Amino acid sequence: MLAQNRKPENTTICFEKGKVYNVGILTLKPNDTVYIEEGAVVSGCIYADHCDNISIVGNGIVNGACWHLPDSNAHRFFIYIKWCNNVLLKGFTAVDGPSWHVVPAACDHVVIDDMNIMSRIVTGDGIDITSSQDVEIKNCFIRSTDDSICIKAHGLIADTSTVRDVTKVYAHNNVLWNAEPGNAIELGYGLQSEIHDLVFEDCDIIHCQYEGNMGGAAISIHQADGGHVHDVHYRNIRVEQAEQKLFDIKVLLCKYTQQVAKGEINDIHFDNIQVLNGDIPVSLIRGYQTPTEEVRVHDIYFDNITFMGQKCETWQDLRLVTELANDIYVNGVRTCKQMKF
Repeated sequence: MLAQNRKPENTTICFEKGKVYNVGILTLKPNDTVYIEEGAVVSGCIYADHCDNISIVGNGIVNGACWHLPDSNAHRFFIYIKWCNNVLLKGFTAVDGPSWHVVPAACDHVVIDDMNIMSRIVTGDGIDITSSQDVEIKNCFIRSTDDSICIKAHGLIADTSTVRDVTKVYAHNNVLWNAEPGNAIELGYGLQSEIHDLVFEDCDIIHCQYEGNMGGAAISIHQADGGHVHDVHYRNIRVEQAEQKLFDIKVLLCKYTQQVAKGEINDIHFDNIQVLNGDIPVSLIRGYQTPTEEVRVHDIYFDNITFMGQKCETWQDLRLVTELANDIYVNGVRTCKQMKF
């Protein structure tokens, strides 16, 4: 943790050090400030709906183990913040949640700072930014069994109100450890609206473990719905281990969606991405085609990508496999120039 978080003067709910609390579901109200003192353990889930100006701060622990058996999914989000404005999550540790761990859905002005998030069940995503805008994720350590940081735009728990554009997301100075399922930094699945103006910067992916099912990437975009993904920037990211793929960008059919018409992926920028150790990973870019529809991934930019200090000058150096994609740029040089059919 970067610093000790002091108890705010406007605290409305306080969990004191040296105590263990079982809150079941802690439901917040507007203007609530929750303080979890270092040495306090809060067992349960946290939920807020249409609550403005809320904070959860402190250096204590929120424990979700009470909501699920050791290796099972309880089909409940751990810290679920829906339709809220001005949200601060800072300093505390969220461990062993029943499903996705931190889920701001249809929220505006969210800061997630200096959190530790550790999961062990198969669907244990770290942070799922869903249909939210103006979000900052910084200084966090995330050890997730599924996606570490994930962007989505779709209805949650049969609530279609949470389908909104995702824009102005800034994730920086985070340390990510992605276990076998999922990806370290993922856009998808469930991208039913427009996703744009996102920046992932100065992050360390220390592990992205081998999934073994053609998934598992350090950085991925999986568009299986109708939303448009564009103007996304990845800068100054260090990858210590990518056992399966480095980049995985696809428009595809998948089991998570029934939508046949697919949205586009374009104007995606990778700048100064370093693979520091391990085997050299492959990367994939793939569009989508049926007898009546074609969606090509296009205008993807790779600049200063290095493997063990060696700069990748060409798409072959990148170990890049492409299909139904065009206008791929490596260090400013355009490749994959084929026209649409």
